[in-house]
Amino acid sequence: MNNIALLLSHGFRPSTPQPALSPTALDNRPSPGVSLPLRALIAAVVTLAILFLSACSGSGPSEGKDNRATRTVVDAIGREVKVPQKVDRILMGGQKMLYTTAILNKENPTDKIAAWPEDLKENDKATFDRYAQQLPQVKEIATTGEIYNNTMSLEQALESRSDVFVVNAGVFDAAKDVGIIDGLEKVGVPTVTVDYFVDPVKNTVPSIRMMGQLMGREKEAENFIDYYQKKVNMVTERLEKAKAKPTPTFLWRAPGYFDCCSTFAKSNLAQIVELAGGENIGNNMINAKQGQVSPEALAGKNPEVIIATGADWAQGKTPVKPGAYVPLGYSEAPEQAAENLRNVVDKQPAVRETDAVKNKRTFAAWHHFYDSPYNFLAVEMFAKAMHPDLFTDVDPAKEVRELHEQFLPIQATGTFWTGLQ
Repeated sequence: MNNIALLLSHGFRPSTPQPALSPTALDNRPSPGVSLPLRALIAAVVTLAILFLSACSGSGPSEGKDNRATRTVVDAIGREVKVPQKVDRILMGGQKMLYTTAILNKENPTDKIAAWPEDLKENDKATFDRYAQQLPQVKEIATTGEIYNNTMSLEQALESRSDVFVVNAGVFDAAKDVGIIDGLEKVGVPTVTVDYFVDPVKNTVPSIRMMGQLMGREKEAENFIDYYQKKVNMVTERLEKAKAKPTPTFLWRAPGYFDCCSTFAKSNLAQIVELAGGENIGNNMINAKQGQVSPEALAGKNPEVIIATGADWAQGKTPVKPGAYVPLGYSEAPEQAAENLRNVVDKQPAVRETDAVKNKRTFAAWHHFYDSPYNFLAVEMFAKAMHPDLFTDVDPAKEVRELHEQFLPIQATGTFWTGLQ
């Protein structure tokens, strides 16, 4: 019997998961704020349980797992982590890791996935449905609670019988606070981080490379990295050659999901705006990585370009209401996407008075570029919006189709970019 099974069979229950909550925080994923005494208590319970089992079984807690051949990988936050040379089962910290596994294993993107939360199903329903239709096994993978709202428990993590835990860097501290990372480490299961969210410009390529190593798909990872870097370099080299002046741009984060007007600053899609030749005006309007500004404050800045984000969020499980957001993704027709963007803008009289709206330089991008390796598409789209004369040859719909044809197991349908007509 392996150590995870031993822990469970001896009645070790480190925490009791709370009822599942809707992930209304979306990309606000605060640490649950577990107190230091509670962290210490959790760690003590884990340690005492493992020591007890060691005495009962006559063997150390690392028997089996620690005797396997290992390799060292570098994760997104720069940690050198020893992982099994051959990984068979991975506990994913988010269902949206399917974005990554699909480009690494086009034939079977769910291979090696032992369990995950249901964030994709709730926050990108069109993508989940498309994969579930073509690959029914997506619906059969065991599910856990979420890390960001403290509904994933150590018990759930142990029950997945995984070899490695992959967690988004943005919720690494939260997973550590509730004892999941330390508890898994006690039984020989390492944790590694990926990051397309906090510092995507720096960490997207290392995240893909590390996932290729874990999945035994190094060649596929390097093929995608080459493709990714060529696309990004095309944009940055043209901007540099033209000595392009940054275009004042406002990122309108998920209108309809959040009150007007939420935005990003200095991280996430704000980095993509700057990489693509923009001046992200939200950097000087909020102090956090994401937050709210009033419609009047936005109008006062009078940006040249506005880029909203939208997705096919599950109604009833998220705050969105029909007509109040732009449901971009696999199920949105181009004409409907443009109409939805117009409806969203028209609901905000102050925003309608900006030059970005008057000059029809207001756009909407698929929201989930914010947390996926497909963010190079946002680089191209944003660059075209902010510097149209330099990127007349960039066709957003064609770029989306090319990604799917070369790397993904599903066909490109729907709309991932639109603008005011």
